[in-house]
Amino acid sequence: MTSRTITIVGLAALLWSSAPAVVSAADARLYELTENMKVTSWGSVQFRNATSRLMGTADLGTPLCPASRTAALNRYAKTCTINATGTDNIDLATGRGDFGGTFTVVVQGDNPVDSPELAVMKGWFRGKMDFSPAILFGIPLGYVTGTLVDDRGVTSPFTGTFRLPFVLTSLPVPDGKGGSVSMGCGATLPCDAVAFGGAPTPLNPMTNYDLVAATRPVYLLDDMASVVPLTSGEFGYGWAMVKFEISF
Repeated sequence: MTSRTITIVGLAALLWSSAPAVVSAADARLYELTENMKVTSWGSVQFRNATSRLMGTADLGTPLCPASRTAALNRYAKTCTINATGTDNIDLATGRGDFGGTFTVVVQGDNPVDSPELAVMKGWFRGKMDFSPAILFGIPLGYVTGTLVDDRGVTSPFTGTFRLPFVLTSLPVPDGKGGSVSMGCGATLPCDAVAFGGAPTPLNPMTNYDLVAATRPVYLLDDMASVVPLTSGEFGYGWAMVKFEISF
């Protein structure tokens, strides 16, 4: 996907150095901790079937963190932690399909040091996925529209964006004619140092990428041009995590 992403996004993907990042206004941010995937066939049509475990946070006052059910347990908390399991079934010819799953809202319980564990709300969700940008065009984005229902029957529609982490293996350099040309990363063009000005790498960067031959993992933003590097909290056991942003 990386080379196709560079081809489509082009040199505009390197605008982070001169343009402000497009900040998401998402109400919840979940990260894919694990994924089990297989490809199945139905006649001549192939489907991508996957089950994922996700974890993240939702802002207080949103359907995934209603103040009426969480504030009494921790009146200082501004977010709730979400544990979710999701499955999807995507037609590889179109990049579209269905998804669904369950979620549990948790807050700190009997150990303030580890991840929250006290369940305060449960529910389920389902909807439609459009992963055609990633599957058909190599653009590391996917979109969903869906509905979640909590354990009291409250229904909330939502939209979501999946941001797939990727690396860049070439950067634009001046061509001497007022334009630029793409140049492959390597000893003469150490991509990460050039792209991020020698900024420190995340605390636990993924170790199977050479930060001379490629940049650290990045996310593509909604303007389809700007990218931002993953923070240390966006790695799971050293791996760059898919980010799922939810808006209500």
